[in-house]
Amino acid sequence: GGAALEYASNLYLVIAGTFILSVTNVIFPKLSRLTAGGKEGEFQDTIRQTTHTCLFFVLPMSVGLMVVARPLVSLIYGGGEFDAFSVDITATGLTWMSLGMAGYALQNVLSRAYFARQKGKVPLAAGAASILVNVLLCMALAQRMGVAGLALSSAVSSTVYALLLDIPLELRGEGVLSRSFLLDLGKMTLATALMAVGAWAVAGLTEGLLPGKAGELLTLGASAAAGVAVYFPAAVLLRLDEGQLALKMVKRVWKRG
Repeated sequence: GGAALEYASNLYLVIAGTFILSVTNVIFPKLSRLTAGGKEGEFQDTIRQTTHTCLFFVLPMSVGLMVVARPLVSLIYGGGEFDAFSVDITATGLTWMSLGMAGYALQNVLSRAYFARQKGKVPLAAGAASILVNVLLCMALAQRMGVAGLALSSAVSSTVYALLLDIPLELRGEGVLSRSFLLDLGKMTLATALMAVGAWAVAGLTEGLLPGKAGELLTLGASAAAGVAVYFPAAVLLRLDEGQLALKMVKRVWKRG
């Protein structure tokens, strides 16, 4: 169980961490400059926009990862001593762990806001509390759910960490949870749900069409393509800013072609 969770965690961090940390590494110097310049309004706008954009991409990433967890794990790790049972329990861990991707994204963005203001005590306390939550949930769920329980504990602790970082900001009127943000979050969730249905259907149709790694690669590629083909048009129809921007970029490239 522990080894399966480690394999799942490594894969999760490569996929989620690469995107999320690249974003936070870009915004941190900007936040520090804005703090030094006393530009509080622009600072808060940057946090809200970064959070909005991160969730726009992370929500479909997390659900998409849940849909293709098994063929992805099998493609990367499968073979030799890593048998079908190992693939199954690792994919289970990856699926449950993916539930915490939004929390993982938010905790990284919001912690940078605190560090840019040189207020590291709040992230430190929130991190300690999230570790405690993780330990308690592992004790409660490990025997009942096995690897799934350990992965769920990790996902919940990431979400708790993010909430503990956001609550003080909300209380000071500096948080991200405005009415328009929550409305957009609902739109993202709807678009993600539609994407999940499309990706899941395509994954089911393509599974087993080709043998071995070729079949897994086909399932992953087709599912990803279906997800993109559903999510971005849905985002455009729901008038999400990122969807509109993507549409403008496509039109610009089309005109140049």
